[in-house]
Amino acid sequence: MKHFGWLLILSSTCCDEVFSQVKLSEIMFDAAGSEAHDEFVEIYNSSETDSVDLAAWQLSDGPGFDTIVESNQGLILKPRQFGIILDGSYPGNSTTYDARLPQDCLILTIDNLTFGNAGFSNSTPETIALINSDGLVVSEYTYSLDNEMGFSDEKIDLAGSDLPENWANSRLLLGTPGMRNSVSPLNYDLGILSDDLLFSPPNLRAGETATIVGLINNFGLLPAQNFSAILFEDLNDNSLPETPEQIGSFDFPHPLASRDSATFEFRYENLVAGRHSFFIEVRFNEDEDTTNNLAEKKLLVGYPERTLAINEIMYSPLSNRAEWTEVFNPGSEAVDLNGWRISDSDTVAANVISAEILVPPAGYFVFAQDSSLLSIFNPPPGSFLILKPWPSLNNDFDSIVLFDLVGSQIDRVDYSSDWGGDTGISLEKVNPQLSANDSSSWSSCVAALGGTPGGQNSIFSDVLVSETTIAITPNPFSPDGDGRDDFAIISLQLPLTTAVINVKIYDVRGRLIRFLANNESSGSHKIIVWDGKDDNGLAARLGIYVVYLQALNAQAGQIKSGKQTLVLANKL
Repeated sequence: MKHFGWLLILSSTCCDEVFSQVKLSEIMFDAAGSEAHDEFVEIYNSSETDSVDLAAWQLSDGPGFDTIVESNQGLILKPRQFGIILDGSYPGNSTTYDARLPQDCLILTIDNLTFGNAGFSNSTPETIALINSDGLVVSEYTYSLDNEMGFSDEKIDLAGSDLPENWANSRLLLGTPGMRNSVSPLNYDLGILSDDLLFSPPNLRAGETATIVGLINNFGLLPAQNFSAILFEDLNDNSLPETPEQIGSFDFPHPLASRDSATFEFRYENLVAGRHSFFIEVRFNEDEDTTNNLAEKKLLVGYPERTLAINEIMYSPLSNRAEWTEVFNPGSEAVDLNGWRISDSDTVAANVISAEILVPPAGYFVFAQDSSLLSIFNPPPGSFLILKPWPSLNNDFDSIVLFDLVGSQIDRVDYSSDWGGDTGISLEKVNPQLSANDSSSWSSCVAALGGTPGGQNSIFSDVLVSETTIAITPNPFSPDGDGRDDFAIISLQLPLTTAVINVKIYDVRGRLIRFLANNESSGSHKIIVWDGKDDNGLAARLGIYVVYLQALNAQAGQIKSGKQTLVLANKL
């Protein structure tokens, strides 16, 4: 059947004003509830004085026609009144809109169970036409398909045209049947959008000043005046702007015309590194819609270089064991690793850390290829993360690169096997503060397990001493088994990061009494204990002895030596 209304409206030079005052105002074509019962069409009488009798009026989707019938309220649509036309099967089968329909809305239905030919299509846009009792199309609209389920198409200006630009997706689930459309302008309505907040300059770093620029829009029909913008920082991470978190305000002294916008600017000095969440709230006493008065914007602030230091690298683990690397926090504030990245020399393939990880001041954190690390080592709880996929490390030379949450390089080590480390032995840094790419800052771990993940490095030194020193306490000592001063504690300090040491005890005649340390590995500090016995396990005689130290660092080609006297005595 051909839609005769098209021919009539094209051939008519004008339309009766009573009929043209009734417009389509909302179409629910993809209902959140039952597709069979919850579709609806809303109409609106834009006249301020004249009612309209809807007897014999129709709706059409092209191939199908439905006559509008009453639902116990008659068919008279009053001035400035909404009419909601429910699916013919809605009564008795659904209550989705019962609590939403206002009392001043005219509730209507149709003379069959479904709209149009077989209900409104969710896959093909359909043109919905409102036809008066003379067969004239007084309003028509082709609905869009970009809505989420349960969100209708709404008319923006109810008295305006049926062109697509005067329609928009409803802002409310289930739409606004029988009431003002959510997209229709109010007399007073100021709003701010998150996309209208900008930070400058880009790539902010800790300690810098950020400029926050925003835009307030007057969506209302009338000018707005005496309004302000309030800036908050969400310090407690509860996603709410709260009075103690207010950090600034901006008052607008001049009226803002309808459909116009005004800018504001805040300056935030001495930014702290990490994630920030800012809220801008528009305050306007006459605002009729406050749902769009709050905007949130995230700001990422980069960390200074060397905030964390790469401190230990296991690039050549034992067979079937994990590669790993350790970072150290030399600062006084905890560092959140969420959003940071780690890579090898292929920095494009950096792996993002997605967990919330806090590295405390003077704390260590270990990233590992897999959990087999734990079969040898025991890092402290909370200081270990398996990183997938792992940036596989080369055994001859490679890089470990650490990026912060904004992609800035924080530390980089371009290591070589010549620096130290070996199969099952990690490469350790002497001190986290030393240069990352100076070979003298690194050497092989001397701990028995071959690594110290999650703890202080075995070769750690605050500052290398300028000379070899030997300190002994107590001196004299008395190894008589009474529980007091039975052992001599020999503390060695070397001007070397690592060394192989020999420690021998001689009597005053130059005879070797005890070989305490024979080619033992050592860092810049070493403690050795003498129990007062000779190499045969016999108690040494009372008297004066000499402790002799020899230390060799083959990599640096250095030999250091020193000696100190020690008295073995009886208690008085």
